[in-house]
Amino acid sequence: MKLKKHLSLALAAALTLSLAAPALAAEEAPRPWYTEAVDYVTEKGIMVGTGEGFEPEAEITVATVLQAIYNMEGRPEAEEGAFWYSNAVTWAFYSGLIPSFTADPIATRNDVHQILGKYCALLGTTDAPLMIGNQDGDMMLDKTLTRAELATILMRLDGMIPHYKETVVSIEAAEQDAIPAHTIPGTLCAPADTEGKKLPAVVMLHGTGSNRDEAGSGYKMAAPVMADNGIVTLRIDFMGNGDSTADYTDYCYTSANLDAKAAADYLAGLDYVDADKIAVMGWSQGGTNALLAAAAYPETFKAVITWAGALDLGSMFEDFDASLAAAKKDGSVEMTFDWRDSLQVGRRWFEEVKAIDVEAETAKIKAPILAINGLADTTVDPENARKIVAASTNEATRLYLIENCDHTYNVFSGDFNALYETVYAGIGFLKSVFGEELTATGTVTAVEKYGHAMLDIRKANFAALGFELGDVVTVTAGTYTGDMPYFDGYYVDSGEYMLRGYPSHDTVGVCINYGKFCEVAGIGVGDTVTITLKEKGGAATTQAVYSLVYTNNRADYDSDEVFANFRSVALGDIAEGRLYRSASPINNENARAAITDDLVEKAGIKAVMNLADTAEEMAEYTAAEGFDSPYYKGLYDEGKVTVLGMPVNFASDEFAAGIVKGLTFLSENEGPYLVHCTEGKDRAGFTAALLEALMGAKLEEIEDDYLQSYVNYYHLDPEADAEKCQMIVEKNVHEMLRAIAGLEKGADLKDVNLAQAAETYLTGHGMTTEAVSALKANLKG
Repeated sequence: MKLKKHLSLALAAALTLSLAAPALAAEEAPRPWYTEAVDYVTEKGIMVGTGEGFEPEAEITVATVLQAIYNMEGRPEAEEGAFWYSNAVTWAFYSGLIPSFTADPIATRNDVHQILGKYCALLGTTDAPLMIGNQDGDMMLDKTLTRAELATILMRLDGMIPHYKETVVSIEAAEQDAIPAHTIPGTLCAPADTEGKKLPAVVMLHGTGSNRDEAGSGYKMAAPVMADNGIVTLRIDFMGNGDSTADYTDYCYTSANLDAKAAADYLAGLDYVDADKIAVMGWSQGGTNALLAAAAYPETFKAVITWAGALDLGSMFEDFDASLAAAKKDGSVEMTFDWRDSLQVGRRWFEEVKAIDVEAETAKIKAPILAINGLADTTVDPENARKIVAASTNEATRLYLIENCDHTYNVFSGDFNALYETVYAGIGFLKSVFGEELTATGTVTAVEKYGHAMLDIRKANFAALGFELGDVVTVTAGTYTGDMPYFDGYYVDSGEYMLRGYPSHDTVGVCINYGKFCEVAGIGVGDTVTITLKEKGGAATTQAVYSLVYTNNRADYDSDEVFANFRSVALGDIAEGRLYRSASPINNENARAAITDDLVEKAGIKAVMNLADTAEEMAEYTAAEGFDSPYYKGLYDEGKVTVLGMPVNFASDEFAAGIVKGLTFLSENEGPYLVHCTEGKDRAGFTAALLEALMGAKLEEIEDDYLQSYVNYYHLDPEADAEKCQMIVEKNVHEMLRAIAGLEKGADLKDVNLAQAAETYLTGHGMTTEAVSALKANLKG
């Protein structure tokens, strides 16, 4: 597999445009809309005709999709089979594109979505939307694609600009230390543009019974990602493995050391490689070899990375001493595998494994080491990684353990997250060791309805690179370049920028607190965003003070009321039981809707001000599987719920208009009333503060009610967490009250007549004095 392009969002566009193309083309040209695509894929050999010609309107099968991708990849070698698609299917299976193949069904759009999604993962792009749907947003996953539509998709994919280049190389190794002369096959992977650059580089060493592409093509997937991050790699076949024509009986620690050194010398001879920034990386026994090579050639290898590196390979044989004796007698011993042909392990390998203390050799290594292991690895115990780190004397040595990760980094399960987390951990380590700028580049996968840019950068990968909550980063996107903190919550003032690693999201996003980043930057889905570390820990104090994370597990909370953030608001002249606030009783994204709905029913709520949702979203919620908010739906069906779909920016005119509309609705309907958004903290917090102020509540009472949401969600203790609570009050509800009173940010509130300010706010934004009076009367009861 060449793994030559980033595809994610281009694929999304391709899948979308292929559906729209017939109508457009019919107006613009007399030729069939698909002519260019069909000509392209046939000339390139990506797709070929059937016995009846190309048959553009014919439906495609799964095998057709696999064969086309296989052709794009240059038809890699695969086991011969009985059908025209056998090689492609075999290759696709071992590449992880399909879990099995027993027939050749007609392919649905969902089939194509799944296959190409895994293909994108192989190319190093994950968490990206593969289908946007038609003009109405319908994904139509149960529909089929025609051969012409597939041709259109594949033309766009194949037309992407390569982001890296791969070259097969041969390195001649002369006879040395009783290791016979041999040719070392390798694959060099470098960024597409290397002109005038001096880049760090890595020699990649494979494990037992594998080859330079490694288990499930793990190294083949890793190399392009490293190239994307400015790191050159050279992965090689050891003697008797992969394309090597040497005899495997000659493979041993010494031969591996010599091969690794020869590969490093090759890299050092390239004009775009910095010879002082060459590392060695190894997987399993390759990790053992990496440690020994670094110990043997300290002037060559300036950093070491082990993926499940083993310190004692004697355990590979049930009775090592007996196998050693047999190897001394016969010259070699057969090693068998479940997944490949057996190997004849030579006498010298046994003798060196017996004689060399890998842990002691590790202690000699001057270079920093990154020892990575999966905690679910049953082949190489993670304790090996801990021992590697303990043996190292370099202060920059690090341990990196991954939960639920096996010896092959889960690649054979089709889940590549652990593999890419491992790759990014290595990239971040090398950037740090070699003094390279730490940068992450992502693509906008969605624009949240509040204007935030969601990226395809997984938080786990971002952390593996070396970014931490509390860092200050520089973000470049569209017309915008600026510095901002990386937080897991909205810990910046209204109108300020932040990079968000929200607990409930897998990926990071760029946001303006109460603002629309995508509009400011002029970006949308498919655009690129670059994040560069500006100051390590520059906002760590603020992150530590807040560091607020809640769960969606009812068992973590003392009561249904606390879990639902449901409570009566009875401050100032508001009568008990007239006004309530809560999390959403209809949107179940935080697993609170059904419980909240029960509480709403028990409170006898008769009218609701829904700050968060639109009518379209309400329809989605009620149609969702498992919907369980019947009381709320009954109120909505009776016209007793006003849905406002308000933005989060409480300083905007749109927000004020929504407030006036909602409160006018409450003035015209009988209570008790409920005000809610999604979590019931901020938009509901503003509305509650406004009503509390209007009805004569004191500043301290308004502060306490606002803060109660944080006590409910995050178990804050106002006394024990006094500093944290004061920051929340100042940055949030005080700014809300200043917006109500028309004051500048940070202005003193102690002498403000909050009741008058609230009434002026409402009438100033269009609420009639009669409606305000009716609202106040309704709240008094």
